[in-house]
Amino acid sequence: MPFAVWLASLAARRWGHAVSGYLGGFPMIGGPITLYLAIDHGPEFAAHSALMTLAAIAGQAGHMLAFSAAGRKAGALAGLVAGWTAFAVIAIGVGLVPMVPVMALAVALAALALAWRFLPRPREAASFPAIPPMEMWLRLATALVLAAVILLGAATLGPTVSGILLSLPITGSIMPPFTLRYYGADSLARLQRGFVTGLTGFAAFFFVVSLAVGPLGTAAAFSLATVAALATVAVFTRRRTRRE
Repeated sequence: MPFAVWLASLAARRWGHAVSGYLGGFPMIGGPITLYLAIDHGPEFAAHSALMTLAAIAGQAGHMLAFSAAGRKAGALAGLVAGWTAFAVIAIGVGLVPMVPVMALAVALAALALAWRFLPRPREAASFPAIPPMEMWLRLATALVLAAVILLGAATLGPTVSGILLSLPITGSIMPPFTLRYYGADSLARLQRGFVTGLTGFAAFFFVVSLAVGPLGTAAAFSLATVAALATVAVFTRRRTRRE
């Protein structure tokens, strides 16, 4: 998980905040943890956990919208409070509804479509920020702490709660506050819209895992899910580039 934040931060430095968002939304955090759950707890546990992770993407979309609205008006801390409140309400709500993979995918994609529609669009040319070393270390330390919380809690809380934990907006709670504070609202807009694109791959990954880890086995299911995630992000990135 710290590696994912580090890689996304380097991507912001090299290619701008939009590409950083792609990587931040991609399943570089939840994917390896779900693989660990499949190996340690079995495919049935992993399939149900992946199903709940998929449905809880709606909470991530709510987190982005709430952070954007509150953060721009009252600062990053207010944005985080609003974002986590939105995530908790939505994630608990979807966790109480019996789901099948197609239904969970529909919920996730509908939420991402709403986020794409209502998140502000950037108005200025893309920037390539020089991230201070101290900020990078703070990002990595925060990611490490949150990763430990998830890994220690997932083994004892069961697949439903574990799946929701795996959809926690971790990178989305680390990078946006720094981005808003140091680089401004326009860079935040690029980052969050990049997150939406990356989360389409996140959704594809966990949809495939929820369907395939039982009948196909762990290795085949996770390989297929990775291909699906990469292909989905490539398609949505191309569509985004054409529209913008």
